[in-house]
Amino acid sequence: MTVRQSPLVAVSGAAIYVRARVERPLPIRRALSLGAGGALIALITTGALETFDALRGPTLWGPGSALAETLLAITVGLLIGLTASVRPRRPKADA
Repeated sequence: MTVRQSPLVAVSGAAIYVRARVERPLPIRRALSLGAGGALIALITTGALETFDALRGPTLWGPGSALAETLLAITVGLLIGLTASVRPRRPKADA
């Protein structure tokens, strides 16, 4: 089975990493720019792979489009990255 969920990690990774480094929620513009950058890289890579017919193979849901599955992974990754990077952390429970 091919792995087309890696764009999910690629798109969400930058915003989540920066959020963890600064230890506070990111401004929405910063989170959007990080997500857009990751999505752009993932979309360019997906376009190249589709051009060379390298997205062939079974999909996660059986019959269906590998391209659609990859685009869905990019969209979900963008939503996860944005949500995780702008949300404040929960307060720590006092022991």
